[in-house]
Amino acid sequence: MGVEESWAGLARWLSANAPETAGAVRPPAAEPLIRLLEGDAPNGWPAGLSILYRLADGAERSPAGYIYPRYRPLPLEEAERTRHMLLGIEAQVGAAANAEFEREQNSPLYRNLRAVHQPGGGVPLPEPQKPYDPAKAEADDAGTRASFFIPPFLPIAEDGSGDFLFVDLRGGSQHGCVGEYFKGEADWRPAIWPSVDVLLEDTLTSLKTGRPVFSSKHSVVNGTLTWEYAPGA
Repeated sequence: MGVEESWAGLARWLSANAPETAGAVRPPAAEPLIRLLEGDAPNGWPAGLSILYRLADGAERSPAGYIYPRYRPLPLEEAERTRHMLLGIEAQVGAAANAEFEREQNSPLYRNLRAVHQPGGGVPLPEPQKPYDPAKAEADDAGTRASFFIPPFLPIAEDGSGDFLFVDLRGGSQHGCVGEYFKGEADWRPAIWPSVDVLLEDTLTSLKTGRPVFSSKHSVVNGTLTWEYAPGA
């Protein structure tokens, strides 16, 4: 099922069952902004992501806007602001971590320990890696775990408490996969969905069948779609 078909099904379901949430859906994103951000991504955007923002520009910031399981789709301008905010936070935290790393590497205790454990054959021990190395993480293929937020991650949804779903725009066979960013932990597990196409399809299937998706079960309260965490589901 493609993005157009899944989104049309979601729109129909929301209109019939959760009109408040249907009303929170925003019109399509501005075409110049879509093209600008597509062009800024070194590996481009997957087709499904481009199509999605040409169908709807996320949802309004309101309790009714949580269309995805526990997450509100982000308008594109908000997604880009959020990306820059998270990159700024990571840069500050990473700089502090690297500074501490350098202090430890240059301490007499560390140098003495390396001297003691130096192999007898004179082969140098491998140098430890800095904790914050965004260039190395960016060079990895999409879907490869990163311990911090990096420029090719585009947030596409937020849970209201500082966690985000993001599309991994790095290259490789998993280009466009969808992961989950936790405050201070980046993507701590493998990608959740291989694409936004599958995210939409799984969400629609859950709404139609009542089966949990992403450990979440839905209900409708006063015309508003809500999702509750369902551990083990």
